[in-house]
Amino acid sequence: MAEELLKVLLYFDIFSYPLTKRELITYSGISGEDGEGADAAIEMLQREGLINRFGGLYFVGAKRQNVVRRLNGNNRAAGRMRTARRFSRLISWFPFVRGVFISGSLSKGFAAKEDDIDYFIVTEPERLWLVRSLLTIFKKIFLLNSYRNFCINYFVDSNHLSIREHNRYTATEIAFLVPLFNSAMHQRLLDQNSWAGEYYPNLMNNNKYDYINNEPALKRLVEKLLSGPVTGRLDNYLYRRSRSWIRRQFSHMDDDTFACNFRVLRHELKYFPNSHQFSIMDKYNERVNRYLKVPRPLRAAE
Repeated sequence: MAEELLKVLLYFDIFSYPLTKRELITYSGISGEDGEGADAAIEMLQREGLINRFGGLYFVGAKRQNVVRRLNGNNRAAGRMRTARRFSRLISWFPFVRGVFISGSLSKGFAAKEDDIDYFIVTEPERLWLVRSLLTIFKKIFLLNSYRNFCINYFVDSNHLSIREHNRYTATEIAFLVPLFNSAMHQRLLDQNSWAGEYYPNLMNNNKYDYINNEPALKRLVEKLLSGPVTGRLDNYLYRRSRSWIRRQFSHMDDDTFACNFRVLRHELKYFPNSHQFSIMDKYNERVNRYLKVPRPLRAAE
């Protein structure tokens, strides 16, 4: 139990994010009936100097300044979430959008001044690249290509909800997704990624959110008009053109590096050009190995 508690703190320490006791216990997968054991494990970790507590928040090291940083970020996140709700409703009006979920730091209730709002978007099969193109055009014209409130960097279609990478980073992003449009699609995504419950069993439900489930009649009409095979061919054309454009934009990357940062498929777009996931997992493994003296890496097979 102490080891699981420490692993959770080590992971969130990468983001300079201390946790409350309730968060620490919940994220560690400890049930309510084991509360006394969790309290004892936390006290033991404190006595051994492995974790510290300040202002009611727990963290590793001597980083009290992160407590103030977190509280400021939590306050800022409330306003950013209101913005995310407005844009999520707007995204949900686009044809063939089947789910809109918030990911990234905002999904954990935190927003730094420089943070974008990240969206995880589910589309109708064979319409992903049409949706992505329409949203990109909207962003370029009406938002002057700003990512601040409209960072659309992950798309999957509703037939491919299972996420390939199985590790703590991906499990965290799945378990903490904030669904703002289509509760049923969110539950399907959780069900098809049930492996994430190995990391966060207490978070794998969707009954604590305020969803948008209704769709405007105009959206249904447009979808009906675009339901023929011509639209499918257009989507395939947009996919091929977009794939070529993205690869040219990052031609400095070799194929292996590109594959680690992007997934550009007909049914999925993952767009993270800064090796974010792998950098985080490397930092996490290093921390776990150092604190727990584990002689082997913990990154799950991709």
